[in-house]
Order: sequence, then structure tokens, then C-alpha cells
Amino acid sequence: MKKNNMESKYKFEKGRHIHTLDGKPLMGITTVLGVISKPMLIQWSANMAVDYIDNNWDDNASPFSNLKEWEELLKEARTAHRKKKEKAGDWGTAVHLAIEEWIKFKKEEPELDEIGINVFNKFRAWAEENSVKFLESEKHLWSEKMWTGGIVDLVIEMQGKRYIADIKTSSGIYNEAFFQMAAYDLMLKEMGEGKDIEGYIVINLKKDGTMDMKMATDMEMNQQAFLSALSLYKIINNLKK
Repeated sequence: MKKNNMESKYKFEKGRHIHTLDGKPLMGITTVLGVISKPMLIQWSANMAVDYIDNNWDDNASPFSNLKEWEELLKEARTAHRKKKEKAGDWGTAVHLAIEEWIKFKKEEPELDEIGINVFNKFRAWAEENSVKFLESEKHLWSEKMWTGGIVDLVIEMQGKRYIADIKTSSGIYNEAFFQMAAYDLMLKEMGEGKDIEGYIVINLKKDGTMDMKMATDMEMNQQAFLSALSLYKIINNLKK
């Protein structure tokens, strides 16, 4: 299928965050990578439940003195990790938007909290100090071959080389981030773009106000990792395409 025909048949439903091609939903990259085990998240979720109980229970009370309150506390503790994740997601979305508006519209006064402004300024200073040229920002991608869709944060040029870059607001940098960018790389190439990409960069803007970075240049290895996850996802969900 020609690129222009493909482009006319691709759509993105923002409200439901669904990519479609020919009216049929594509597989999201983060959804596909969800098949990879994340044991650290299990412990994190348990920690959130314990912390919630510890911070909200009256030390002088007994769980048996008011069973109704105790049961309500346990109910809230069961969803503490989800609420924490959603709150962090909202903050991360705001940081992403501020950076996108700075890149596209030169908006230099983002509507962020103090920590958000701090990491935004760190990102902007890094970009300016390294004369980063932004080639793409929040570009929609799709693949008919893999039947996937996604949005790449950045395609940049730095020191004469081009990279796919992804902004993360998590507490650390994980392998899945590079698998995610590998998927974007494969989709870009299928769309006839990104043939001169030389590596992937994670830009980690943390809620403690710090900024960290990590680069991967073994693109083939990361692409294979994503394709393996895609195969497993299809098997688990009994998908033929």
C-alpha cells in the first residue's frame, strides 16, 4: 500500500487513545510490551498498600474496635497503587505537553508545578547546550505489517547524528523504553522515514527534580526484543495478524 493511501486510512481516537487503520484498531506499543514481566511493580504495589494503611490508620485504635472503618481502609489500600500511578501519569502528561509546546510554539512559561518547571528547564538547557534540532515531536506512527500504532515523542538531530528520543517521567530507565523506541523505528522505516536513525535516547525527567539520560546504539537487538514481545502478545491473545 502506498504511503499516502495508508496515511488517509489511519486515524487516532484521542479520547480512547486508539489507533486505527481501515477502521480496525491497531495494537498499541505499550500494550504489546505489557507482556514483559515487571516483578518490581508487584513489590511497589504492595508497598503502596502498606504505606496507605500506615499513613491513614489511627495508631491508638484497634482494627477490631471499628470493623467498618477498618474494612474501608483496606478497600482504599487495595487501589492505592493505581491512584498513585494515575497521579504520576497526570504529572508526566503535563511535562510532556509543556515540552511539546516549547518545541512547536516556543512557549517558555509552562503551567507546571515547581518540580515540573525545574525538570522542564533542565530539558531546555540540555537541548540548547547541545544544539539539539527537533525533527519530529509527538508524531503519529503506524505499521500495516506489524499492525501497530503509536506516537513517538521526539526525533532529533544532535552532533550531526539522528536519534529517536523518548521522554520518561518514571523513577528510572528501563529496558522497555528502548524496545518501545525500536518499535517506533520499525514503523518509521515502513512509512519511508527515519532511514538514518543511529540510536535511541531515553530522557528521564524525575519527580525529584533531576534529569538522567541513557543511549542505546544496538538498534537491531532492541528491534528483535520488541518483535519477540509482539509475537508473544499475539500468541497470548490468539491473534493471527
